[in-house]
Amino acid sequence: MVYNSFKNFSDPFTIKDLSYCYEKIFLIRYFEETILSLFSKGRLNGTTHAYIGQESNAVAVSSCITNDDVIFSNHRCHGHFLSFTNNPKDLMAEMMGLESGVCGGRGGSQHLHFQNFFSNGVQGGIVANAVGAGLAEKKNKSGNIVLVFLGDGTLGEGIVYESLNIASLWDNPVLFIIRTLIG
Repeated sequence: MVYNSFKNFSDPFTIKDLSYCYEKIFLIRYFEETILSLFSKGRLNGTTHAYIGQESNAVAVSSCITNDDVIFSNHRCHGHFLSFTNNPKDLMAEMMGLESGVCGGRGGSQHLHFQNFFSNGVQGGIVANAVGAGLAEKKNKSGNIVLVFLGDGTLGEGIVYESLNIASLWDNPVLFIIRTLIG
């Protein structure tokens, strides 16, 4: 399985590179629409929060990292997961509560762990973990970065500001990606 196939993009992007990006964006949108349909029919285990309208965020970010970088996501993690892992089958199984899922059907839509990908449904709950992982990468001198995806709704959580401060003070290799809704 390819964890992150973007790292071999040419510089500058070619039409082939852009076509791959559009395919990833389409995959994420199609997956999310399928999830919403299944959820409305009661076929999913637990709840779900769609990533519709944000697909290009995950695809753009994943084009800039390597397989060894670490990703922390939030309750809208499907797009991030699909962009980084290319693994819709196991994600779908997870969301349906099947043993063949990413976490054996126990994590559902919001609590995933797969390779270097982690998610948590608690607002801001994963941010401090990302800072700790950044410190570990720094101490190990790995050269890897840690990415953490947040929505603007999480900016009301105190743990976010504490984490931003600590990451800055410790000069951690953490990239905070904050999605905002305009309008």
